[in-house]
Amino acid sequence: MMQISFTHSAQLVRSVCSVNSQSRGANFTYHSLFCRHQGYHRNRMMLSQAPLIRFKASNSYKIGQFVKHVSTNQRSIHQASSFSTRTKRFQTSVAPTIKNSSKSQNNRWSSVLERVNAVLLTARYIHIPRWISPRKYSFNLSECFGHFSFVLVAASYATDDFTLLRVIAVAGSSFMMVFTYFHPHGRVLWLPLKWNALFILINSYRIGSIMYLQAVGSRLSTDLKRIKHDHFDAMELSDYVKLVSIATEETFEDGKLVCYQGQKNRFIRMVIEGNLVVLRDGVHTYSLDEGNFVSEAGLHAGLLLSGEIESCCAIIAQPKLSNDTSTSTRVLRWDRSELMVLLNKESGLRRALTAALSWDIVRKLKRQRQYISEQVVSDTESWTRKRNEQNEDRYASILHNVLQYPDVFGERREELNKYRIIHQIDDEHHKLALEKCGWTLEEYEAGEQRHHSTNYGEGFGQANKFTELPGIFG
Repeated sequence: MMQISFTHSAQLVRSVCSVNSQSRGANFTYHSLFCRHQGYHRNRMMLSQAPLIRFKASNSYKIGQFVKHVSTNQRSIHQASSFSTRTKRFQTSVAPTIKNSSKSQNNRWSSVLERVNAVLLTARYIHIPRWISPRKYSFNLSECFGHFSFVLVAASYATDDFTLLRVIAVAGSSFMMVFTYFHPHGRVLWLPLKWNALFILINSYRIGSIMYLQAVGSRLSTDLKRIKHDHFDAMELSDYVKLVSIATEETFEDGKLVCYQGQKNRFIRMVIEGNLVVLRDGVHTYSLDEGNFVSEAGLHAGLLLSGEIESCCAIIAQPKLSNDTSTSTRVLRWDRSELMVLLNKESGLRRALTAALSWDIVRKLKRQRQYISEQVVSDTESWTRKRNEQNEDRYASILHNVLQYPDVFGERREELNKYRIIHQIDDEHHKLALEKCGWTLEEYEAGEQRHHSTNYGEGFGQANKFTELPGIFG
């Protein structure tokens, strides 16, 4: 009510002053009333804010203590995190540079991919005269890569060189990877892309290994290169390097014994220089010269026999012709078990070595006929008998080695039959060889020995020690 009266009074005074503004008493009354009105509102505002002022005054000390505590904690936290702050400052200064460089590289790579994608997927048209076909034929380079890939695969089927085949396969897989990555449908075909990448890695490894072996083969000695050219021409150079890499070179002086008759021999040898004489009970049956194998024991027939095989003859180093100044014989020696492991692993090498051994057998047979035609053999009947005994004893040694391993006997049976056909081992001599090994014909057919025998060595002529050999070399 008081506020309303004051308001009306002020309005009344303003109205009076406006009517008679020159009246001095009116001005004084107006100003006094206006001052009272302002003082009233000021006092009322102070009274309404008095509790808050008292609250602030009562809590001013507590607020000051809280602000002091907070500032102290902030100072300790700031001091404790000074090292991390410096580290973050360093990372903050370096991070933009790394981020900008990686971002620029990604942008550059993306731009390159976009350009390549635009080039490969841009539609191109084949201009055909309208009188031939009114239709427009379009293509893109990505499809061309796919077509070239299949063309290369078809071309690889027509080559016989395995190295060239692998090179063509790598090229075909590379074209296919381009086609699958920049596919015309606009999405990457990851499944064929990953498989083609795997094929490229495998073939690249094989190509690299072949090139390495060929580089090693180019550094072989002159004698080994000559042997390769003359006797292993059908064998790849890389396979030939694998073959000679596991061999050991041996040198025998004139008249030195290589192995004696009846000796347990675990080595296969090949003559690379000089000459070897083969004796059966002191009778000269044949000679071996450059490229001939010694103690191969059915390897030419596919018999991959490991371990030891009894020698059916004595082998001695013989002087070469008088017009040659060399007085020693050099051979390459392979451990039979190690060689069989290599041949089982390398099928291409096994086939090439089998072909070389077959030619070696032909050469040995021709040389034996030359002994008769050139009348080198004085007693033809005795020479023929000893040669037959040598063949039969060799077959018995091979058969004994096969029967020692019953687990692979079934696999070796077919190879033994092949050997019998090549060397004309009839049923009678086959039965005698089985008896020498302690087996019967029924047990051989059944593939299992029912009773064990130790009479090996009683069927054929016994081995002569090297001390019993005649002094044919003086």
